[in-house]
Amino acid sequence: MHRRDGGWVRTACTRRSNTTGAAWSTACSTSTVKHSAARARNRSQPVFTARFQAWVRARARELVPALRALHLSPNALTIVGLVVCAASAVLVSLGYLVAGGIVLFVASAFDILDGALARVMGKTHKYGAFLDSTIDRYAEAFTYIGLLYYFLFRVHATLEPMLVIVALTGSLLVSYVRARAQSLGFNVNGGWLARPERVVITVIGLIVAPLLVWALWILAVLTNVTVVQRIWLVWQQSRRTAAPDS
Repeated sequence: MHRRDGGWVRTACTRRSNTTGAAWSTACSTSTVKHSAARARNRSQPVFTARFQAWVRARARELVPALRALHLSPNALTIVGLVVCAASAVLVSLGYLVAGGIVLFVASAFDILDGALARVMGKTHKYGAFLDSTIDRYAEAFTYIGLLYYFLFRVHATLEPMLVIVALTGSLLVSYVRARAQSLGFNVNGGWLARPERVVITVIGLIVAPLLVWALWILAVLTNVTVVQRIWLVWQQSRRTAAPDS
């Protein structure tokens, strides 16, 4: 038996002997981890549904033949996306918000295309995934730094820079919590504001200027709510996997 949601429930895993008990306990623990991860994924999905993300990836795959003709590697696309994102941040810092939003949208397309190209070319290596995740953090930081410069030195605002800092902190922690949880064997893909949602909200705020402050409020609040959601998911999984047998 194991403890779940405040009560004790029976499991199919039992100890048979001192010599085989460890093996049975390990199998039970592994099964519990898998079921806990599946439940966690279903309980807190991102705002954009899996169906929408699949549609976006399908459109991206249509562009892959052209990219292959240019002899571009997935890692090269990742770097190009970072450069384009840096250009967006410069535009935003100079006050060209609409142009910066459009360029940021283009930069986000590279973030989708590099993965699609890697899958088609059969180059889904661990280093590529590592590089992509690292570059994503730089790209997101560039955007917030551009906004911070804009509000501090062009608008001379006081509230908005604080919102930018809180949103940046939450955004980086959303990614950190997931990476740290995965390194410990947990599966954390839920939460309200994953990176695609954050990019869309930022782009809308930049292109529709009256909505920019509202976008910052949403990012500042919901990124940190997402951090709490993911901490909660990890706690739920750890509680189930650490439950004692009886």
